[in-house]
Amino acid sequence: MPITSTIWSIEPHTAMKHEILRQYLKAWLPILSRNNSRIIYIDGFAGPGEYSGGEPGSPIIALETTIEHSLHLHERPVEFVFLFIEKDKARADHLRMVIEKRFPKIPKNFIYHPLHADFKQQMDDLLKDLESKNLNLAPTFAFLDPFGYGALPFDIIARIMRFRKCEVLINFSYNSINRFIEAKDGREEIFDEFFGITDWRAIRQITDSSERLKRLTELYTSQLKTIAKFVRSFEMDDISGNVAYYLFFASNNINGLKYMKQAMSKVDPRYSYHFSDTTAGQRYLIEFDSKRGKESQADCIYSQFKGNTVTPEIIEEFVIAESPFPQLWKRDSLKVLERRNLIEVEGRSRRGTYPPGCRIRFR
Repeated sequence: MPITSTIWSIEPHTAMKHEILRQYLKAWLPILSRNNSRIIYIDGFAGPGEYSGGEPGSPIIALETTIEHSLHLHERPVEFVFLFIEKDKARADHLRMVIEKRFPKIPKNFIYHPLHADFKQQMDDLLKDLESKNLNLAPTFAFLDPFGYGALPFDIIARIMRFRKCEVLINFSYNSINRFIEAKDGREEIFDEFFGITDWRAIRQITDSSERLKRLTELYTSQLKTIAKFVRSFEMDDISGNVAYYLFFASNNINGLKYMKQAMSKVDPRYSYHFSDTTAGQRYLIEFDSKRGKESQADCIYSQFKGNTVTPEIIEEFVIAESPFPQLWKRDSLKVLERRNLIEVEGRSRRGTYPPGCRIRFR
């Protein structure tokens, strides 16, 4: 796809990425709309709004998903604000046309801005305004999907994440990064800005491709962990089975990570996606049916907690934050362990139940 094109054909892994976005918004919107009067969606590299085959781009998916959700909102009004930032004027103009065509009667509580602007400059201006006035940023989900690496400074991500209820989903374009990281010219400063640190310069000397991939994604993960409590990276492969890019998700709410992992599992119900070694200590490829899934999760939980006594809440946080599984199958996985006589449970009235606050002793 030439970068100069206004619209282009969609690739399979891009379609999957957009479906992950759709599934996550379906879960994220109902939760945020219960307790907040304003919700913000930022598409940092919005594109033209559609592909050459008529498939919707990420801004259209965000609008469609929110409209479908808002039809079921009866308790209280919520203002939805969409910032669609696109540097290329032809694409920005095309995006505005697509939105007007697809949504001729957009709900009154929807405010959208297709902005012909540079992401870095636009966000810097917005954040400076909030910071100077000591104002808070409303709960925000930022989808940051640039071409390459040059337009996504780490400082902007850090400033977004300083606000309590903000989350980011980032396309880490490894192929592009790897292609140009050895250049010793003006791009060095761009990489400094992208990683927010100069440590990448030592990594580019590594000649083994697998080791370089591991170290670069580890570096980006460690950087994100300085600004977010929960960080997860997902390896996305192309049709040939090679790494196409990584999706990095960062949030300060464990439920955000929970729903992102569940969104991944809905898009790929066999869980045949990769969790990278940058977040779980190893590289997982999960590919199993539901029965084997419960058994595998039971093994994972026992390996983590054997010899300890914990509550179901601690187990659930481990499963979501540290394991490859999208959620805790509490009654199934813990039943497996109890059937194997590997756990004892105190503080419950009935066998086979694991109520909040009960204590589970792992043999």
